[in-house]
Amino acid sequence: MRKFYTVILTSLLLITAGLQAQITNDTIKLGTVEITDSLIKRKSFVITEISADNLKSESTHDIGDYLRSVPNVSGIRKGGSAIDPVIRGFKFSQLNVVLDGGVKIENGCPNRMDPVTSHVEAEDISTIDVIKGPFVLNYGPALGGFINLQTMNPRPFTKFEIHANASVGYESNWDGQKEHLTVYGGNKKVYFLVNGGFRKYGDYMSGNIDGEALSYKTSFKKYNMGAKVGFTITPKQNLMVSYSEVHGRDVLFPALSMDEKSDDTWIAAVDYSFKDLSEVVKEMDVKVYHSDVHHVMDNSFRLNWATQQMVAIVDAHNTGGKAVMGMKFGDYNIKTGIDFENIYKDGTRTMTMQMMGETTTKKFNLWNKAIINNAGIFAGFTRLYNKLVFNAMLRFDFNDANSGDTLKIIHDGVNYYNELSSQFLNLSANLGVTRNITTNFSVSLAFARASRSPNMLERYIKLLSAGYDSYDYLGNPQLKPEINNEADLTLTFPTEKFGELYLNYFYSFVQDYISSALVPSSVVRPATPGAPGVKQFVNVDYVTFTGFEMGFTSPQNYKFGGSVVAAFTYGKIPTVTKYILTENQVTGETIIKNDALTEIPPFETTMAVHYKMHKGSLIPALSYRLVADQRHVSEAFYEPETPGFGLLNFSINYKMSKNFRILAGVNNIFDRSYYEHLNRKIIGTTEKLYEPGRSFFINLSFDI
Repeated sequence: MRKFYTVILTSLLLITAGLQAQITNDTIKLGTVEITDSLIKRKSFVITEISADNLKSESTHDIGDYLRSVPNVSGIRKGGSAIDPVIRGFKFSQLNVVLDGGVKIENGCPNRMDPVTSHVEAEDISTIDVIKGPFVLNYGPALGGFINLQTMNPRPFTKFEIHANASVGYESNWDGQKEHLTVYGGNKKVYFLVNGGFRKYGDYMSGNIDGEALSYKTSFKKYNMGAKVGFTITPKQNLMVSYSEVHGRDVLFPALSMDEKSDDTWIAAVDYSFKDLSEVVKEMDVKVYHSDVHHVMDNSFRLNWATQQMVAIVDAHNTGGKAVMGMKFGDYNIKTGIDFENIYKDGTRTMTMQMMGETTTKKFNLWNKAIINNAGIFAGFTRLYNKLVFNAMLRFDFNDANSGDTLKIIHDGVNYYNELSSQFLNLSANLGVTRNITTNFSVSLAFARASRSPNMLERYIKLLSAGYDSYDYLGNPQLKPEINNEADLTLTFPTEKFGELYLNYFYSFVQDYISSALVPSSVVRPATPGAPGVKQFVNVDYVTFTGFEMGFTSPQNYKFGGSVVAAFTYGKIPTVTKYILTENQVTGETIIKNDALTEIPPFETTMAVHYKMHKGSLIPALSYRLVADQRHVSEAFYEPETPGFGLLNFSINYKMSKNFRILAGVNNIFDRSYYEHLNRKIIGTTEKLYEPGRSFFINLSFDI
């Protein structure tokens, strides 16, 4: 606790020092995260907007990794890439992560080697919006947070033009290289954008551990390509067609039992917009899309491949669309719409054993033609009344699921896996109010109730190690939806002279939280070698999340600047069963009261400074990230405590001309050995996967 309080005191002192520094025209700039004042004023919840310039100011090889710089956003690392975002302790399908304002991608891997963030590269991004809490409901159900990955769109030109930008980069620790090219242009009627990229990274080394560094099998290769074509139908109507492909090869995950042999993703979408239809109807937007993932995993890079071969192949399709209409009635801005999503998933795992000259092959269904349909209707409004801003939204979802499974597990009259279809009618709603106390001070209060139906894994997975622990997991077709009841209080202090300060406190009460319980070995036994048993997804009464965020960033018009951000989340489950393991066998159980939820990050703060030289064309920057110990860990899940650490990074951004830019620097300057609390364990051990040690990087960007 002494380290925890020291970190808090350091953050408060730096914020105070930053505010005092403004008197002498110094600034503190929030380096990689920009809290937009206009958005804060209009909304009762915290929105973080990350621009393309933010991404270009960092050495970014993975979107999920970059998102960990956002306050109270962390990530689960299982390998060198595809870090899975976590917002305030909510993860996986508890978050709504979309591409281009509505495109959804169903991951192929049960262990999420391929979250949505792994299907887009940083060089293709124009903005990333991160919204914490269940406050955005017009993109689908969102239980704990929302992330929109908006890629670059083409734009019309007065007369025909064509332009291009290219970038190359290198990172020393990984011996990693990346290249990217975008060509765009057109005229007033037809405009286009074509892009593509390639990146190849090797195994990375940890920081210095007792005089030596550890090497991890984390290499990966990825390449992508895409195109967008826009058409100006009339001055008020536009149509855009987009297509992209993302391919991964030999992506290694030392914290999982298999690696990604290949991942092939195809995405197609059509967008139509009509502006100013009438005095009342201000806009209408329609989107339809289809995404297709073919995911192949095996253990061919492992030492046990010769005697025990595992191959899993999964096909995942997501097809959907939405129609949204924006209207204005007097002082009311109203948005209403409908959306639909169809998820299809089919996959198998084949195990081949070589023993005593004999070959034994077993084949298991992971999913068998499983389908989830979700249809939603929503309506919301925003209204300004004197110094108050009100916003509210209501959403209904009809969720229907079924599977082609023939598996039935019934024991002593208990249906463990039987009825395969389920239907839910879910209600989600939120209400927020912002009071502008003064020009430079506002208070916001937001309430929400959001419901999420169980996903494919939770409903239909069959005997695969897919959780935090090493058990095999069995789906539960009769799970109930999770319901998050949340309240957020936000104070904002935006000033042109002193910068912006915001404080946020949140509390979440989640009913019917989806956890897991052990299935007796007499009912079903694990299919994965070394698994101590089988757990099935179940609902528990409730869990709670609480925490805070604070951030300070200074104005943009001073040479010297910096930022301070801090965040903390506390997750708790009132009652949970702990299974006693003896020599990897379950030998008993006990009840734990008020246990911690697993994979909740500790308190952390990041301080950054920069100095603008040569009229802002040369900007050296220094950041220091301080993370406290995590001692509030789950006893029931045998979650280990994690030591805190401090990390120092340096970069220099030099814009030589309007066409050429250089970014260079070093991450983890002191070659610190450390691992994030959410990093998974190396498979077959109790050791966490360490983060990369010292790494030098250089990126070159060209624009014509």
